[in-house]
Amino acid sequence: MIETKPRTLELASRISARALLLSLMRDWQGWSIGNGDGASAADSGSPRHVLKLPLAGREIHVALTHLSQVGAHGLRPPFYEIGPEGAMRVVSFPELLNLITAEPGIAGADSDVRGLVFLRRALDSLATIEDALRHPCLGEAVFAERDPSFIEAEQALRFGHNVHPTPRSRDQFTLEDTRRFSPEYGRGFALHWWSVSPQIVLQGSSRGQAASEMAASLTIDDPAMEPAIRRQVDEGRVLLPMHPWQASQLMLDPAITRLMTAGDIRALGPAGSNWHATSSLRSIHAAHAAWMLKMSLNLRLTNSQRIIEPYECERGLEIDKLLAGPVGQRIAARFPSFRVMGEPGYLALRDETGATLRSTIVVFRDNPFSGDRQHSPVAVLAALCEIGPDGRSSALSTTIGRIASRQGSAPAATALAWFERFLHNVALPLLGIQADHGLLFGAHQQNIVVGLDDGWPVTLHFRDCQGTGYVREFLPELAAQAPDVRLEAGHVFDSAYAARLAGYYLIVNSVFSVIGALALAGLASEERLLAALRAALLALAAQPLRDRTCLDYLLTSPTLLSKGNFMICFRNINENTDVTDPLAGYVELPNPIAGARS
Repeated sequence: MIETKPRTLELASRISARALLLSLMRDWQGWSIGNGDGASAADSGSPRHVLKLPLAGREIHVALTHLSQVGAHGLRPPFYEIGPEGAMRVVSFPELLNLITAEPGIAGADSDVRGLVFLRRALDSLATIEDALRHPCLGEAVFAERDPSFIEAEQALRFGHNVHPTPRSRDQFTLEDTRRFSPEYGRGFALHWWSVSPQIVLQGSSRGQAASEMAASLTIDDPAMEPAIRRQVDEGRVLLPMHPWQASQLMLDPAITRLMTAGDIRALGPAGSNWHATSSLRSIHAAHAAWMLKMSLNLRLTNSQRIIEPYECERGLEIDKLLAGPVGQRIAARFPSFRVMGEPGYLALRDETGATLRSTIVVFRDNPFSGDRQHSPVAVLAALCEIGPDGRSSALSTTIGRIASRQGSAPAATALAWFERFLHNVALPLLGIQADHGLLFGAHQQNIVVGLDDGWPVTLHFRDCQGTGYVREFLPELAAQAPDVRLEAGHVFDSAYAARLAGYYLIVNSVFSVIGALALAGLASEERLLAALRAALLALAAQPLRDRTCLDYLLTSPTLLSKGNFMICFRNINENTDVTDPLAGYVELPNPIAGARS
């Protein structure tokens, strides 16, 4: 029999099915795991275990290649429908989607309209992943022979959220939009520039430079910028950098049309050097620029409409001020591997009534990877942990293989050493800051940028300060140390609540993804990695900390909370506007840390 290379659609289906089923297994209890006897006569060798899904009076089986304590199971399609008397037939991924959407135990009784939206997004995500597989932009040397640069690692994340039913859905984007503006294609684009009257500008800054000056500096520092753009500042106008897709959308907004008719907005068109999307898509980077830009986009990605709210901008300013003072100085002294990409400025426009036009908001973010530092070796954690189409390999496993080959060490020993350094330099500082300073960072995989030194994790660059929160019990002390900071502008949670949020973002979403990537590649057992994690948490808890609530939760709770991405997505909830309680829609998972043993 001649073996053929899997088609890109088959690979995209495998990737999509894994993300879908991992999210479903967190939200729904109807599945089971059984032995593989008789699961599939077509499989080469009976699988040891199969995942069983009872759907609409039938049972769907798929082989399991890896049973995971951290939710990072390995799956090996195809899917089989098991009929009466053991009859089997292969079920395609789109058909599996239909069956799941129609299952009352999953979708509920009143699911017709929601089910159609869900199916559209899931199939759109599948098509987007398939197209990305057909148009790779990175060379094989990245990760295999050297560490990536910041933007290379952002472009390496191709498949989206690893535990989500529609990991690459992008409502409102056409295929051409996706190819032009998504990081995984590696294409750049020029910003569109608007010249606006100062009286319609809303701006804020936490530093000595006004946000309007930050925008003007982007044109001054850009060697390809047309002089006519820069001259707008000399005329007393404010320059507003716009994402080209958003600029085209806003041209249809009546409020923008009125401002243009009145002369308050002049659309100057595209100008200057190319910018590149980062893995969040709405945040963009240019090698020449001192600032990254985070844009409002009238676009739904996974669970949220990506419109920035004014209060999010204010949170970014306040945490920037806090970290610039005594609190930040103490954190820097104690955790030298921890850095923050501050968000010290924002610009927005007002309509004729003075109301903020949220779709015009632009946030300025520190860019530590520009100029001479543009090639600094770093990688967003989500790209390191992304599992390849083979269901086993990842950029992290490739990196560890490179380290082991260079040092002549065993890959298993290298993987454990890498994980321990990751805990020391990346994860534990976040927990220590929460325990001793009362700051809660939303450290999911996409917000953690790992500084690398010949593959080893040495620093943490945290981004997206607008979601940063404070532990309520620390507020009096923080207020005394930073009287000029409006702490009430941020999220405020009591210590038990903050522990559960950190448990999801840092541990379940981030650390467990590292464990899963190493285990799926066969580099280390989950038991050994969990034991190392527990030992590191115990060592931190033994220190004289102000608040051990989060560490106690991680070490002793029988369950950990996890975001229920499947149901949030299926119910078409916009997390930005429809959720007032951040833990609404979370589900309980067994806590593998509590029982881990050396």
